[in-house]
Parts: sequence; C-alpha cells; structure tokens
Amino acid sequence: MGKIDKLMDFIWLLNAQVNSLHEPKLLTQNAVKKAKEFEDRLKEINLSGEEADIIKKEFENSLIYMKETSKKLAELEEEIFAILENLTQIIKTTMQ
Repeated sequence: MGKIDKLMDFIWLLNAQVNSLHEPKLLTQNAVKKAKEFEDRLKEINLSGEEADIIKKEFENSLIYMKETSKKLAELEEEIFAILENLTQIIKTTMQ
C-alpha cells in the first residue's frame, strides 16, 4: 500500500461531500431568485396573524438548519486550509 493510498479515504470523503453540494447550490440559487418574488407577494396578500406566524416559523426553522450547515462547512473549510498549509510546507521543504 503506497503512501497516498493511506490518505485516500479522506480525499474520497471530501470529493463525495463536494459533489453532494452541487444540488444544494442550484437550489440555493433558485431560492435566492424566488425570495424577492415571495416578498412582493407577501406585501400583496393580507395574511392573518396566525397565518403569518405559521410562515414565520417555517423561515425560522430554515434559518436554524442553514446556520448549522454553514457552521459545519466553515469548520471543514478551516481544516482544509490547515491541510493546504501543511502540504505547502512539505512541498517547500522537499523540493529545495
């Protein structure tokens, strides 16, 4: 088993994670476009307080999930930057 083979499990996991972000990226782009339309429609519709509360809770739940996901992605990004720094140091010391 080669040196790189011992590291591939994380690289494969990372590639799978990155590939899994493609659909959420497209959905997010679509949602951003639709958000303005939603705001415009919201102004046109006379919602009752109860109806507005139901919709508000949906948005609050969405925000909680998005914040948690963003936090985990930020943690992964920090780890990847640290790995890149280590790899850069290895390259510098071994290529001289």
